Amino acid sequence: MIRAPLRPRWLLVLLAASLAPFAALRAEPFAFAALGCMPYASRPDSARRFARVITEINRVAPAFTVHMGDINGSDELCTDALLERRRDDFNQFDGPLIYTPGDNEWTDTHSEKAGRYDPLERLAKLRTLFFAEERSLGRWPIALTTQRRDPRFSAYVENARWTVQGVVFATVHVVGSGNNHRPSSASAMTEWRERDSANEAWIRATFAAARSSNAPAIAWFFQANPFAADKGRQGYAAGFERTLRTFEAEAAAFGKPVLLVHADEHRYRLDRGMRFEASAPELPKVTRLETFGAENLHAVLVVVDVASADVFLAGPLLIPGNPLPNLPRASRTD
Repeated sequence: MIRAPLRPRWLLVLLAASLAPFAALRAEPFAFAALGCMPYASRPDSARRFARVITEINRVAPAFTVHMGDINGSDELCTDALLERRRDDFNQFDGPLIYTPGDNEWTDTHSEKAGRYDPLERLAKLRTLFFAEERSLGRWPIALTTQRRDPRFSAYVENARWTVQGVVFATVHVVGSGNNHRPSSASAMTEWRERDSANEAWIRATFAAARSSNAPAIAWFFQANPFAADKGRQGYAAGFERTLRTFEAEAAAFGKPVLLVHADEHRYRLDRGMRFEASAPELPKVTRLETFGAENLHAVLVVVDVASADVFLAGPLLIPGNPLPNLPRASRTD
């Protein structure tokens, strides 16, 4: 389990604001936390366990925290009151809290157990509640650059990026349940096509910004696990094909460390060197990090050291008082 050094609040603000003169002079490592798929009200003691997550992250005092969606369970009614409660939860984080949506809070709300909402109405509500301004949530919010600045894709206010010590960080709205790729629903397919196009443009624009600034690395955050090989389901990749193709091409051209952080499957996983397709060559500078979720209310912590060749050092952030998760076992070769 990685621990980050405690930092005074003024330093956190300076780091998160990424003031260029200070970033050049202060190349000391910093850390960020990431989590997703929590809290689920149907899970035992969910509220208290999530409160412990917030308390521990506040104690560790990372430069920022990212929540990668699924802020309610798929069997919960996604009411306005629930969404407002989650926004209030996010504002209990001492440092900046950046949020990117998951499928449970909009894509899947058409189901009976989720309340038979219109997913597009829920998506509009999310944008109003969580993304009204170009800044993070949390008690000490930071300014963000969002896709609303592009007249072609101004609706996609949730796609955001920010910079700390020259490293570029960005969210992109890619969600589970096939990324809302539902051929049985004309409205879903229209939404998917438009967002898929916006996401491609955002990924390309963010990599271009990173190249222009000579960024030492870039980290991406999204809700879904888009890798079809992990799912073992034929046809699963249809909703993610363009996203994966764009990430692969841009990461290969960038040639520096790229970290892809996602939630979705509620398990911790860290893979260095990624193949975006089974037959594709491995990209050794691309690392995938998956965080915990559901009944496993824990987070991941990433130390960022721009002086290191790898830049990102990741590991679990286990939350005191919450039941321990099942962690991957190292295989023995002797």
